[in-house]
Amino acid sequence: MKSKKRLAGGKYNVLTVTQLMQLVAKTLKKPCIFLSFIFMDEDAGFDHMIRAAPYLQWDKHSQHIMDGAAVIICEDYDEMQRLYWMTVGDDGPTKTNPYDGKKARIYALTCNAQGGLENENT
Repeated sequence: MKSKKRLAGGKYNVLTVTQLMQLVAKTLKKPCIFLSFIFMDEDAGFDHMIRAAPYLQWDKHSQHIMDGAAVIICEDYDEMQRLYWMTVGDDGPTKTNPYDGKKARIYALTCNAQGGLENENT
């Protein structure tokens, strides 16, 4: 019980996932993308999630998809933009990904290397 009391009265910060991504981007000086995986059809297979973001690979990213969210740390701004425009969210097909998003969508939020939020696909 003592530890709970100390924790409740302690000085600590609570960060949102967005704030955490911004901190990572600023610290590493690399742009990032936050992804949130949303199944629109409970019977949809994980292949639909891969279609919504074709840069993902099941054998490498299945745990991220099952966790429901991930942050991609990009090498540079161009890579961040390229991946963002391949990601199908609520806006439907993108200029580089024709998948319709009827069974799976991925919310994407970009963050530049200075920690500034930029694009979101809602």
